Amino acid sequence: MIVKNKYTQEEFVKLPDTSLKDAESVLEKAKEAFQTMKKMPAYERYEILYDASKIIEREIDEFARTISSEAGKPIKYARGEVRRAAFTMLTSGEEAKRIYGETIPLDVEPRGINRFAYYTRVPIGPVFAVTPFNDPLNLVAHKVGPALAAGNSVINKPASLTPQSAVKLREALVEAGLPEHALQTVLASGSGEVTKYFLNAEDIKMVTFTGGPEAADKLIRESGIKKYSMELGNNSPVIVWNDADLDQAAELVVDAAFEAQGQNCIHAQRILIKDDVYEYLKNRVLELTSRLKIGDPLNPETDVGPMISEGEAKRVESLVEDAVKGGASLLAGGRREGVVMHPTVLEDVDTGSDVWTKEIFGPVTMLKSVSSMEEALELANGVSYGLQAGIFTASMDLAMHAIDRLDFGAVLVNDTSDFRVDTMPFGGMKKSGLGREGVRFSIEEMTEIKLAIFKR
Repeated sequence: MIVKNKYTQEEFVKLPDTSLKDAESVLEKAKEAFQTMKKMPAYERYEILYDASKIIEREIDEFARTISSEAGKPIKYARGEVRRAAFTMLTSGEEAKRIYGETIPLDVEPRGINRFAYYTRVPIGPVFAVTPFNDPLNLVAHKVGPALAAGNSVINKPASLTPQSAVKLREALVEAGLPEHALQTVLASGSGEVTKYFLNAEDIKMVTFTGGPEAADKLIRESGIKKYSMELGNNSPVIVWNDADLDQAAELVVDAAFEAQGQNCIHAQRILIKDDVYEYLKNRVLELTSRLKIGDPLNPETDVGPMISEGEAKRVESLVEDAVKGGASLLAGGRREGVVMHPTVLEDVDTGSDVWTKEIFGPVTMLKSVSSMEEALELANGVSYGLQAGIFTASMDLAMHAIDRLDFGAVLVNDTSDFRVDTMPFGGMKKSGLGREGVRFSIEEMTEIKLAIFKR
């Protein structure tokens, strides 16, 4: 069926959902492909992933246009996502050659004398990867690349609103020489029966998921005893102290708050500012926010495009309205035009309200004055998430104190929460997730340790 893109009005082929009967065939093919992948030499896995990265780079404009068209991400950010996906695939190929084991001393007690041991890492088996809409190419690459590098087969279920990028990634891998069924893409919306089928399947050995903690809880209850890797969002705090470069902090905060319409798990949501520089930083943030260009995601000048759906835009609008009713001051934005939510800045937000304690996942940021570092740290930690946090300060002592105290998977100094290099260990504490992504770390999650013991 031919449909029109909701953002660009371009026509494209709507991909059909996978049926339950088809799902059974997909799993059987994944099992067969796993037998091929686990025997494939490391250099062959490297070559496939390397070649796929070059195909992505060659087709950067087409990939970027697909991302912008289906997700509404401004094209300049979409191009950055494509480059990152190519790098993720390249690094996955490189890490395929570095899946090491080590020797284990056993003579640490008398029973171990005259025994020798070593372990290797072996692929875990068919992996079910559930990926989100906000980075519809690179977050697929982050699950698929390491899984294939480790010698697994993969069944990928992309978000139903953004499947085209995942399909194009699979096409690039097959063109690069990947066995056809080593990566399969399934589309599942509606009742979720297809998703439940894969979650319940004993032959699925691992589930890797990016989404919210409520969905993850249901997923784990549905699928039972398996290995899991989960990135479950955040409510990112950024502390700005009075000795920081305030102009640089303001620029980075605005970018981190509104890039990709705030539909980003490390988007800067709560900005905690030392009281004696609060007014200056607030005015700079508002000035920079007012300069943002809102419009067509395919226009290279656009900073803020549409949200993923009008329902999501209405949800964010409702959160803002509730915050204002609760006493918050609306400093900028707060206006919705269809699927577009204007960049919104709030202050004096009730720290017990939903907009403060939950993940907004939209173009909203909140400013709050604090009188001490201890107050800032307590507020920063006072939510159930813990993915990444940022602090701006010229003091190494304050920075180290914050690193020690902040209950987050990563703390960024003189930067916001919104930074990621695709090789670093990425994951959070508390409800922000299980395990770590980042190519080498994902491979560790997607392999099992096999121990060999010899008696002399």
